[in-house]
Amino acid sequence: MPAPSPTWVSRYLALLGVEHAAPSLEQLRQLVRAQVLTVPFENSGSLLRRQAAGAGPVPPLDPEALLAAWEQRRAGGVCFEHTEAFGLLLAELGYPVTPIAGEISFPGSHQALLVEAGGARWLLDVGEGSPLLEPIPLDRAFEVRRAGLGFRFKSDPADAGVWLLERALEGSWKPFCRFWLRPQSRADREVAYQRHHRAGETWVTNSMVLVRCHEDEVVSFREFKLTRFTPAGKATAPVEAPGAWARLPGLAGLPALPLPAAARAWAAINGRALPAGA
Repeated sequence: MPAPSPTWVSRYLALLGVEHAAPSLEQLRQLVRAQVLTVPFENSGSLLRRQAAGAGPVPPLDPEALLAAWEQRRAGGVCFEHTEAFGLLLAELGYPVTPIAGEISFPGSHQALLVEAGGARWLLDVGEGSPLLEPIPLDRAFEVRRAGLGFRFKSDPADAGVWLLERALEGSWKPFCRFWLRPQSRADREVAYQRHHRAGETWVTNSMVLVRCHEDEVVSFREFKLTRFTPAGKATAPVEAPGAWARLPGLAGLPALPLPAAARAWAAINGRALPAGA
Protein backbone atom coordinates (compact mmCIF):
# COMPACT_ATOMS: atom_id res chain seq x y z
CA MET A 1 0.00 0.00 0.00
CA PRO A 2 1.27 3.53 -0.72
CA ALA A 3 2.22 5.83 2.16
CA PRO A 4 -0.76 7.41 3.91
CA SER A 5 -1.52 11.12 4.03
CA PRO A 6 -0.55 13.19 7.13
CA THR A 7 -4.12 12.99 8.50
CA TRP A 8 -4.63 9.27 7.84
CA VAL A 9 -3.56 8.05 11.27
CA SER A 10 -5.65 10.57 13.19
CA ARG A 11 -8.70 9.78 11.05
CA TYR A 12 -8.20 6.04 11.52
CA LEU A 13 -7.93 6.44 15.31
CA ALA A 14 -11.06 8.60 15.32
CA LEU A 15 -12.92 5.90 13.42
CA LEU A 16 -11.83 3.32 16.01
CA GLY A 17 -12.56 5.64 18.92
CA VAL A 18 -9.05 5.17 20.33
CA GLU A 19 -6.85 8.03 21.49
CA HIS A 20 -3.31 8.42 20.21
CA ALA A 21 -0.85 6.98 22.71
CA ALA A 22 2.67 5.59 22.88
CA PRO A 23 3.02 1.91 21.91
CA SER A 24 2.17 -0.44 24.76
CA LEU A 25 0.48 -3.78 25.25
CA GLU A 26 -2.61 -2.14 26.73
CA GLN A 27 -2.85 0.28 23.82
CA LEU A 28 -2.45 -2.62 21.38
CA ARG A 29 -5.31 -4.46 23.07
CA GLN A 30 -7.55 -1.41 22.68
CA LEU A 31 -6.67 -1.08 19.01
CA VAL A 32 -7.28 -4.75 18.20
CA ARG A 33 -10.65 -4.78 19.97
CA ALA A 34 -11.73 -1.58 18.22
CA GLN A 35 -10.67 -2.85 14.77
CA VAL A 36 -12.66 -6.08 15.03
CA LEU A 37 -15.75 -4.42 16.51
CA THR A 38 -15.73 -1.39 14.19
CA VAL A 39 -14.86 -2.71 10.72
CA PRO A 40 -17.06 -5.62 9.58
CA PHE A 41 -15.79 -8.62 7.66
CA GLU A 42 -17.30 -8.63 4.17
CA ASN A 43 -16.32 -9.11 0.55
CA SER A 44 -18.33 -6.58 -1.48
CA GLY A 45 -15.11 -4.72 -2.35
CA SER A 46 -13.53 -7.88 -3.74
CA LEU A 47 -16.58 -8.61 -5.90
CA LEU A 48 -16.73 -5.07 -7.27
CA ARG A 49 -12.97 -4.99 -7.93
CA ARG A 50 -13.19 -8.27 -9.83
CA GLN A 51 -16.09 -7.09 -11.95
CA ALA A 52 -14.47 -3.72 -12.73
CA ALA A 53 -11.14 -5.30 -13.69
CA GLY A 54 -12.68 -7.79 -16.09
CA ALA A 55 -10.22 -10.58 -16.84
CA GLY A 56 -7.16 -8.56 -15.86
CA PRO A 57 -5.44 -8.16 -12.49
CA VAL A 58 -7.33 -6.21 -9.85
CA PRO A 59 -5.75 -2.95 -8.66
CA PRO A 60 -3.79 -2.81 -5.40
CA LEU A 61 -5.39 -1.53 -2.22
CA ASP A 62 -5.18 2.18 -1.52
CA PRO A 63 -5.10 3.21 2.17
CA GLU A 64 -6.85 6.53 1.56
CA ALA A 65 -9.72 5.01 -0.40
CA LEU A 66 -10.07 2.14 2.06
CA LEU A 67 -10.21 4.40 5.11
CA ALA A 68 -12.69 6.72 3.40
CA ALA A 69 -14.96 3.77 2.66
CA TRP A 70 -14.77 2.70 6.31
CA GLU A 71 -15.51 6.23 7.52
CA GLN A 72 -18.54 6.45 5.24
CA ARG A 73 -19.76 3.02 6.40
CA ARG A 74 -19.91 1.72 2.85
CA ALA A 75 -17.38 -1.12 3.15
CA GLY A 76 -15.65 -3.52 5.47
CA GLY A 77 -13.06 -5.97 4.22
CA VAL A 78 -11.58 -9.44 4.26
CA CYS A 79 -8.17 -10.48 5.55
CA PHE A 80 -6.00 -8.53 3.13
CA GLU A 81 -7.91 -5.27 3.66
CA HIS A 82 -8.01 -5.53 7.45
CA THR A 83 -4.41 -6.68 7.72
CA GLU A 84 -2.92 -4.19 5.27
CA ALA A 85 -4.65 -1.17 6.79
CA PHE A 86 -4.31 -2.19 10.42
CA GLY A 87 -0.68 -3.20 9.95
CA LEU A 88 0.05 0.18 8.37
CA LEU A 89 -1.67 1.94 11.28
CA LEU A 90 0.40 0.05 13.84
CA ALA A 91 3.62 0.75 11.95
CA GLU A 92 2.79 4.47 11.78
CA LEU A 93 2.13 4.39 15.55
CA GLY A 94 5.58 2.91 16.19
CA TYR A 95 4.88 -0.80 16.68
CA PRO A 96 7.27 -3.34 15.13
CA VAL A 97 4.93 -5.15 12.71
CA THR A 98 5.55 -8.18 10.52
CA PRO A 99 3.01 -9.39 7.92
CA ILE A 100 2.69 -13.18 7.97
CA ALA A 101 0.82 -15.77 5.92
CA GLY A 102 -1.73 -18.32 6.97
CA GLU A 103 -3.31 -21.28 5.21
CA ILE A 104 -7.05 -21.85 5.11
CA SER A 105 -7.89 -22.67 1.49
CA PHE A 106 -4.34 -22.65 0.05
CA PRO A 107 -0.83 -21.83 1.41
CA GLY A 108 -0.72 -18.07 1.92
CA SER A 109 -4.49 -17.73 1.52
CA HIS A 110 -4.86 -15.94 4.86
CA GLN A 111 -2.98 -12.93 6.18
CA ALA A 112 -2.24 -11.89 9.75
CA LEU A 113 0.28 -9.83 11.69
CA LEU A 114 3.06 -10.38 14.21
CA VAL A 115 3.49 -7.40 16.53
CA GLU A 116 5.96 -6.70 19.33
CA ALA A 117 4.56 -5.08 22.48
CA GLY A 118 5.18 -5.40 26.20
CA GLY A 119 8.42 -7.29 25.64
CA ALA A 120 6.75 -10.13 23.70
CA ARG A 121 5.49 -11.05 20.24
CA TRP A 122 1.77 -11.33 19.56
CA LEU A 123 -0.30 -12.77 16.72
CA LEU A 124 -3.07 -10.48 15.47
CA ASP A 125 -5.84 -12.11 13.44
CA VAL A 126 -8.14 -9.13 12.89
CA GLY A 127 -9.31 -10.11 9.39
CA GLU A 128 -10.82 -13.54 9.89
CA GLY A 129 -14.45 -12.68 10.55
CA SER A 130 -14.35 -14.07 14.09
CA PRO A 131 -14.69 -12.31 17.47
CA LEU A 132 -10.95 -12.44 18.19
CA LEU A 133 -10.82 -9.22 20.17
CA GLU A 134 -7.36 -9.53 21.67
CA PRO A 135 -3.73 -10.13 20.70
CA ILE A 136 -2.89 -13.84 20.71
CA PRO A 137 0.12 -14.80 22.89
CA LEU A 138 2.79 -16.97 21.29
CA ASP A 139 4.31 -18.39 24.47
CA ARG A 140 1.42 -20.73 25.35
CA ALA A 141 -1.79 -22.25 24.05
CA PHE A 142 -4.59 -19.70 24.09
CA GLU A 143 -8.33 -20.32 24.00
CA VAL A 144 -11.12 -17.85 23.19
CA ARG A 145 -14.79 -18.47 23.99
CA ARG A 146 -17.15 -15.79 22.83
CA ALA A 147 -20.71 -15.59 21.41
CA GLY A 148 -21.05 -19.34 21.75
CA LEU A 149 -17.99 -19.88 19.53
CA GLY A 150 -14.65 -21.42 20.47
CA PHE A 151 -11.15 -20.82 19.09
CA ARG A 152 -7.86 -22.33 20.23
CA PHE A 153 -4.37 -21.24 19.20
CA LYS A 154 -1.36 -23.44 19.84
CA SER A 155 2.09 -24.27 18.52
CA ASP A 156 2.40 -26.97 15.88
CA PRO A 157 4.17 -29.89 17.62
CA ALA A 158 5.85 -30.77 14.33
CA ASP A 159 7.14 -27.26 13.55
CA ALA A 160 7.90 -24.58 16.15
CA GLY A 161 7.65 -21.93 13.42
CA VAL A 162 3.99 -22.68 12.79
CA TRP A 163 1.00 -21.67 14.92
CA LEU A 164 -2.32 -23.48 14.62
CA LEU A 165 -5.88 -22.22 14.94
CA GLU A 166 -8.60 -24.72 15.76
CA ARG A 167 -12.34 -24.12 15.99
CA ALA A 168 -14.77 -25.83 18.34
CA LEU A 169 -17.27 -27.62 16.10
CA GLU A 170 -19.78 -30.30 17.04
CA GLY A 171 -18.23 -30.86 20.44
CA SER A 172 -14.60 -31.21 19.34
CA TRP A 173 -11.70 -29.08 18.09
CA LYS A 174 -11.24 -29.01 14.30
CA PRO A 175 -8.23 -27.60 12.40
CA PHE A 176 -8.98 -24.32 10.66
CA CYS A 177 -5.81 -22.33 9.88
CA ARG A 178 -2.03 -22.60 9.99
CA PHE A 179 0.13 -19.49 10.50
CA TRP A 180 3.80 -19.30 9.51
CA LEU A 181 5.60 -17.14 12.08
CA ARG A 182 7.98 -15.61 9.55
CA PRO A 183 7.70 -12.57 7.29
CA GLN A 184 5.54 -12.86 4.21
CA SER A 185 7.05 -11.02 1.25
CA ARG A 186 5.18 -8.30 -0.59
CA ALA A 187 5.41 -10.43 -3.74
CA ASP A 188 3.80 -13.43 -2.02
CA ARG A 189 1.03 -11.24 -0.61
CA GLU A 190 0.33 -9.89 -4.09
CA VAL A 191 0.12 -13.41 -5.54
CA ALA A 192 -2.40 -14.42 -2.85
CA TYR A 193 -4.37 -11.18 -3.31
CA GLN A 194 -4.74 -11.76 -7.04
CA ARG A 195 -5.54 -15.46 -6.61
CA HIS A 196 -8.39 -14.64 -4.23
CA HIS A 197 -9.87 -12.43 -6.94
CA ARG A 198 -9.81 -15.07 -9.67
CA ALA A 199 -13.29 -16.35 -10.44
CA GLY A 200 -13.87 -19.87 -9.18
CA GLU A 201 -10.70 -19.88 -7.07
CA THR A 202 -11.85 -19.16 -3.49
CA TRP A 203 -14.88 -18.04 -1.49
CA VAL A 204 -13.77 -14.38 -1.83
CA THR A 205 -15.46 -14.13 -5.25
CA ASN A 206 -17.47 -17.38 -5.16
CA SER A 207 -19.67 -16.31 -2.24
CA MET A 208 -21.30 -13.32 -0.62
CA VAL A 209 -20.21 -12.90 3.00
CA LEU A 210 -21.06 -10.26 5.60
CA VAL A 211 -20.07 -10.69 9.26
CA ARG A 212 -20.42 -8.25 12.14
CA CYS A 213 -18.78 -9.08 15.46
CA HIS A 214 -20.10 -7.71 18.74
CA GLU A 215 -19.01 -8.35 22.32
CA ASP A 216 -21.45 -11.25 22.85
CA GLU A 217 -22.98 -11.77 19.42
CA VAL A 218 -21.83 -12.48 15.87
CA VAL A 219 -24.19 -11.79 12.96
CA SER A 220 -23.22 -13.69 9.81
CA PHE A 221 -24.69 -13.64 6.30
CA ARG A 222 -23.43 -16.50 4.14
CA GLU A 223 -25.01 -18.57 1.37
CA PHE A 224 -28.11 -16.36 1.56
CA LYS A 225 -28.71 -17.27 5.18
CA LEU A 226 -28.49 -15.03 8.23
CA THR A 227 -27.07 -16.65 11.37
CA ARG A 228 -26.82 -15.14 14.83
CA PHE A 229 -24.31 -16.67 17.24
CA THR A 230 -24.79 -15.94 20.96
CA PRO A 231 -23.84 -17.69 24.21
CA ALA A 232 -27.30 -19.32 24.08
CA GLY A 233 -26.59 -20.94 20.70
CA LYS A 234 -27.16 -20.07 17.06
CA ALA A 235 -30.25 -19.27 15.02
CA THR A 236 -30.37 -19.34 11.22
CA ALA A 237 -32.97 -18.04 8.78
CA PRO A 238 -33.02 -17.60 4.98
CA VAL A 239 -32.61 -14.10 3.58
CA GLU A 240 -34.45 -14.33 0.29
CA ALA A 241 -37.81 -12.61 0.82
CA PRO A 242 -38.39 -9.22 -0.85
CA GLY A 243 -37.04 -6.45 1.34
CA ALA A 244 -34.91 -8.74 3.48
CA TRP A 245 -31.68 -7.69 1.77
CA ALA A 246 -32.34 -4.04 2.49
CA ARG A 247 -31.95 -4.71 6.21
CA LEU A 248 -28.59 -6.47 5.98
CA PRO A 249 -26.34 -3.36 5.73
CA GLY A 250 -28.03 -1.94 8.82
CA LEU A 251 -27.44 -5.15 10.73
CA ALA A 252 -23.79 -4.93 9.81
CA GLY A 253 -23.44 -1.25 10.67
CA LEU A 254 -22.78 -0.40 7.02
CA PRO A 255 -25.79 1.68 5.94
CA ALA A 256 -24.06 2.80 2.73
CA LEU A 257 -22.85 -0.67 1.70
CA PRO A 258 -23.45 -1.14 -2.05
CA LEU A 259 -24.96 -4.56 -1.47
CA PRO A 260 -27.21 -4.65 -4.57
CA ALA A 261 -24.26 -3.80 -6.81
CA ALA A 262 -22.08 -6.40 -5.08
CA ALA A 263 -24.84 -8.98 -5.45
CA ARG A 264 -25.12 -8.29 -9.17
CA ALA A 265 -21.33 -8.58 -9.46
CA TRP A 266 -21.40 -11.92 -7.63
CA ALA A 267 -24.11 -13.21 -9.97
CA ALA A 268 -22.22 -12.07 -13.09
CA ILE A 269 -18.87 -13.46 -11.92
CA ASN A 270 -20.30 -16.85 -11.01
CA GLY A 271 -23.01 -17.20 -13.65
CA ARG A 272 -25.68 -17.44 -10.96
CA ALA A 273 -29.17 -16.06 -10.49
CA LEU A 274 -30.00 -13.95 -7.47
CA PRO A 275 -32.78 -15.04 -5.09
CA ALA A 276 -36.13 -13.33 -5.51
CA GLY A 277 -36.19 -9.99 -3.74
CA ALA A 278 -32.43 -9.52 -3.96
